[in-house]
Amino acid sequence: MKHSCHKDQLSSIRRIEGQVRGVEKMIEEGKYCIDILNQIKAVKNSITSVEGKILNTHLRAVSYTHLTLPTSDLV
Repeated sequence: MKHSCHKDQLSSIRRIEGQVRGVEKMIEEGKYCIDILNQIKAVKNSITSVEGKILNTHLRAVSYTHLTLPTSDLV
């Protein structure tokens, strides 16, 4: 089975990378704990979103493969 391409998620991954760097900077600057926690929550939500999109793509590809190939080819 061919693996799905997830390059469309790279912009989201780069945004998450920027968010994490922002959290690092906030910690270095001694920002207010609640503000740091809010940013960490945003990072977690972003990661969850990317995870869901990649999983959705995977499930669609696997479902398509199982629906289109003869049963003997799946073993």
